[in-house]
Amino acid sequence: MSVTKNNEDNIIFSKIQQIKESAYRFITSIQFTIVLLSLIAVSSIAGTLIKQKAPVEEYLSLYPEGIYRIIQLFGLDDIYHAPWFYALLVLFAINLILCTLRRLSRLIKTKKRIILPEEDDLKNMPVSFTVNGKENQYVVRMLKRRYRATCEETQGAVFEKGRLSQYGSLIIHAGIIITLIGSLTGLLFGYKGFMVLRKGDVKDYLTTGGRHGKIQPLGFSIRCKDFAVTFYPGGEPKDYVTTVEIIENNKRIMEKPIRVNHPLSYRGLRFYQATYGNEANFLFTIGQERVTLREREVYRKGGLSLMVIRFERQIHDFGPGVLVAYLDREEPKTIWFLRDVQRLKEQKVAGIPISFNEVHEDFFTGLEVSRDPGVWIVWTGFASILFGLFANFFIYDRKIYLRNTADGILIAGTCKKNHERFSEEFARIEKEINRDNT
Repeated sequence: MSVTKNNEDNIIFSKIQQIKESAYRFITSIQFTIVLLSLIAVSSIAGTLIKQKAPVEEYLSLYPEGIYRIIQLFGLDDIYHAPWFYALLVLFAINLILCTLRRLSRLIKTKKRIILPEEDDLKNMPVSFTVNGKENQYVVRMLKRRYRATCEETQGAVFEKGRLSQYGSLIIHAGIIITLIGSLTGLLFGYKGFMVLRKGDVKDYLTTGGRHGKIQPLGFSIRCKDFAVTFYPGGEPKDYVTTVEIIENNKRIMEKPIRVNHPLSYRGLRFYQATYGNEANFLFTIGQERVTLREREVYRKGGLSLMVIRFERQIHDFGPGVLVAYLDREEPKTIWFLRDVQRLKEQKVAGIPISFNEVHEDFFTGLEVSRDPGVWIVWTGFASILFGLFANFFIYDRKIYLRNTADGILIAGTCKKNHERFSEEFARIEKEINRDNT
């Protein structure tokens, strides 16, 4: 009975091992890599074609409601923060890590198995020659000037140069993994938002976009000292510059202009000049008080409550006008004020005389703010990739073998690439040894 049970346990264990090995081979296969890269590429294309982090109203204006529900269900309106996109990146990182470790283990085993080939094998190598009349140690010392000895025996020695090229692909893999880690760090712990500033405004927060937009504290204050726009003769904007001050603990830390392609960097945040606009300020005389209101800004004093709800720059060639909403005994009413028509410029609202004096349009600036703590990790990954490419394409591994034979000292060499270049180098070594031998 126990023998039967042990056999069953062994069969189950064997099947589990086979499943594990099959899963490992699949995860580390090039086919799985291609599938993951294809899915990441398709996701990135979708993230380019589908506007990201836009308001719901904008999506509904672009797509039917059913399509928008699909977009929302799969997180296509914020692809780069979707859980399934994180999963793709993590799986790709795992795939690369396992492939890299497997290749590294092979290289380590190869390094441990360095052996001196037999005489016949050396003679069959692409380049070889025999030295007579020289001591073994003399030739060894001479080869050590150019190459690193990796194996020394009584029968001979093995010399190697450019072994770094064997690690080129591993360094590239490592660079890609580092880049992925940096990207994930930025996606998980970074954010991007927007802030609107008028001249003189001070803010210590920004508003992040997307479905889960929120108020994000800056950790300091930023003040819009000035904003200027210049235009081409045709009316198109030529340049717009925001001059800001950074304030911490009620002290001005720095002042710098922000313009397109010239952002401000401070404490891990980057402020980009993104857009601008203009906003009307309406000057009223309410009773004996001079009041400045913006559109949708409420004025309350005593029993009077009013708000400008609409502004027109030109009303039937009568000049600018504003539509004012107010409460009359708790009943909402509206009234038009026209600046250039005297009987409509000064009117009474709830028994109080109100005059619409002037309208000023002030520019405001829109700054895009981003924080990406993984940016330096990404740059490190790029540097590793470039170094790996350099090692892979501009450094080549070559070996020179030295063996004592009955005819003298047999020297042979081999390499995996750049055979012509290695043949020229080997010829110079042969010429140098033979010259010293004469």
